[in-house]
Amino acid sequence: MSGAKAAKKKQSLWQTLRAASGPYRRLYAYVKPYKVRFIVGLLLGFAYGGVNSLLPLATARVTSAIFHGAAPNPMALRSNLGVLDTGPKINSIILICLAIPAIMTVRSLCSFGNTYCMQWVSNKVVTDIRGQLFSKMVRHSMDFFNKMRSGFLISRITNETRVVQMALTAVSSDIFKQPITIVGAITVLFLMDWKFTLVTLILFPTCLLPLRIYGRRARKALRGQFEGMGEMVVTMQETFAGIRVIKSFAREAHQEKEFKRSNQLQFSQMMRIIRSMEATGPLVETIAAVGIGLALLYVYAANLSAGRFFGLITGIFILYDPIKTLSKIQLVMQQSIAATTAIFALLDSEPTVQDASNAAVLSSSQGRIDFENVTFRYANTVTDAISNLTLRIQPGKTHALVGASGAGKSTILSLILRLYDPTSGAVKIDGHDLRSITQKSLRERIGLVTQETFLFHDTISNNIRFGRLDATPDEVHRSIPNRNNKFKKPWQN
Repeated sequence: MSGAKAAKKKQSLWQTLRAASGPYRRLYAYVKPYKVRFIVGLLLGFAYGGVNSLLPLATARVTSAIFHGAAPNPMALRSNLGVLDTGPKINSIILICLAIPAIMTVRSLCSFGNTYCMQWVSNKVVTDIRGQLFSKMVRHSMDFFNKMRSGFLISRITNETRVVQMALTAVSSDIFKQPITIVGAITVLFLMDWKFTLVTLILFPTCLLPLRIYGRRARKALRGQFEGMGEMVVTMQETFAGIRVIKSFAREAHQEKEFKRSNQLQFSQMMRIIRSMEATGPLVETIAAVGIGLALLYVYAANLSAGRFFGLITGIFILYDPIKTLSKIQLVMQQSIAATTAIFALLDSEPTVQDASNAAVLSSSQGRIDFENVTFRYANTVTDAISNLTLRIQPGKTHALVGASGAGKSTILSLILRLYDPTSGAVKIDGHDLRSITQKSLRERIGLVTQETFLFHDTISNNIRFGRLDATPDEVHRSIPNRNNKFKKPWQN
């Protein structure tokens, strides 16, 4: 029975490592452009661990030199100052006492350099990923936005990339820096007193118990964290986008209730994660305190000197922080795996409407549009929006599509813009199938006035220029209708 439990525990640990291998391998591919700074950060982390492990030796040396018997009297102090030629020289004492500040200074500089380099690299990587995510989203087909709510997409770019940054900063730094500290400190402790080290290290494996106990709870909370955040962002986005409808029907209280529900759900899930991650700290501290108590008992039984005692105790305290940090690594990895998997799934998605490899550029157009036996059905629907439509629109003429709501008028316009491809049949312009023309060149030849006015959060001039970004200020001015000049669209030459 115990063997089965051990196997289950080992399987759970390896399950996390296997799940992390794929996303982390791909995530670290984004580090390649910044590998020099990343390597410098790792080296500084190694240096931090090595220097940190020397602190017990320095402490033992200093305390052995300082605590050398009975308290010194004034005459002994004068002797140390060189008045009497007995005892250690004062400059030797000063050099010995400066060992600890020197080690702490080097240790702090290495820690700062490691943290700064890792933060710099992680922020650059997240900046790159956010840029790719936005480019991927904005170039997706319309059916993608029909299926995905904008709030969840915003959450992908903002919240989940922040978790990826945490993975790069915390995991990359701690998974290299902290083990070096542990190995170095244990080595020094064994060199100083192997019996003492064995006694104190007996309790260290029990520091993994909090991770096992609270790991399951954290995993359950992590499953719904991003969904809860996305739900809250969706509620905000839809409220602000549809504020006119909300106020027209006096539904402010309803939207407030929906937001409070999603906000409270997000709070509950976040607190579950925090409890699971932070509860390991007090448990590890308690176990470490028991270890110190056993160490003190050993010191009394073995009659160790003060210098060796302080050195060994310093080594134990040095081991505490790395073990506490590493005990949370698995929880951090589980959180980052969910975020990186969702981000890469979005980056790997492909638009349903794509340019053919040999697509031509539509440099000019006469304006003849043909629908040849076109049938179209929206995704996840059971009826056709357009069925077997054959239509010819002659250039130079004005046509109007008239019909009831849902008859397919907007769908026809969407097919002309190639926001969707027909389920069957073909839409042609000047005899060319739209699928043989690049989407960009096609839409640049179409002037569009939408049914609903949409203004970007920008100047009026830039909103007018949006139809043709290279329009001059004079052309923008002439496009505005007044009593003396005729209205001219900015995309028209």
